Amino acid sequence: MKAIQIPHYGGADMLRLVDIDRPTPQDREVLIQVKAASLNPVDSKIRNGYLKDIVPLRLPLVPGWEASGVVAESRLDGVKPGDEVVTRVPFQRGGAYAEYMIAGEGEVVPKPRELSFIEAATLPIVAGAAYTLLHKIASVKAGDRIFLLGAGGSVGLYAVQMAKALGATVIGTATGEDLDVLRGLGIDQVVDYTIPGYLDGVRDIDLALDFVGGPAQEALMSVVRKNGLLLSTVNPPSADKAAAASIRASFAMTILDQAVMEKVLGLAARGEIKGRIGKVLPLAQAAEAHRLMDGHAVVGKIVLV
Repeated sequence: MKAIQIPHYGGADMLRLVDIDRPTPQDREVLIQVKAASLNPVDSKIRNGYLKDIVPLRLPLVPGWEASGVVAESRLDGVKPGDEVVTRVPFQRGGAYAEYMIAGEGEVVPKPRELSFIEAATLPIVAGAAYTLLHKIASVKAGDRIFLLGAGGSVGLYAVQMAKALGATVIGTATGEDLDVLRGLGIDQVVDYTIPGYLDGVRDIDLALDFVGGPAQEALMSVVRKNGLLLSTVNPPSADKAAAASIRASFAMTILDQAVMEKVLGLAARGEIKGRIGKVLPLAQAAEAHRLMDGHAVVGKIVLV
């Protein structure tokens, strides 16, 4: 079968299209004929080796951690050949950038008929991250004031929609066309982060979500109320600076959760959340897809088919 491999850590150009044996499912596993595999910024970080201390890999590796497709073989109870499914697999294993991939128990859910394969493949990681942050970690409730640093990104867009559905007041940063996109989603206030002093007047935030990192994360601490919460999906906040600001702060890395995957697919199927698909490319152009993602040349998710 055709697959993309990471032979060693490095840039997008070292991704290779190779012919390898089709994997065989073991007990409590399924073999999925992949129809669509979605890219995420974490793919680049893993490819470059930035996360090798957190996510050690055995190379060469077929990357890709979320996909949709049709079950070709099954040794998993309740799943049969021909079923249309969505999967998210552990970072240590990967396998989605290929014509066929293996998924195990707890990693496969039915694809809602209302969603295309491309749409479904884009949901598990980013929509799952938004759901986990708001529902499982922060337990957001009506009346909470939430600030999203990087609200126009893939996770941010879902977080805005979910937080508004919970009855929260939502403020976020963006620029360009994303400003209008967020207003169309009903965000209460959107500020252009390219304007100096964009945080002026923002105060008493119960929950700040950081999807950007760097110096902007430190500035974000000043708007969180005393004992409020700052969560970052990019890099761990400084414990000393958080203590000095009298806030709680932590790094949040989304983990595989079948129930969360089912939840966000259901929300999307009912039209309660909607993301953006930026570009669809064939599997053979995975290196180009990574170059586009690394260069921030595409707005929305990039998908391989």
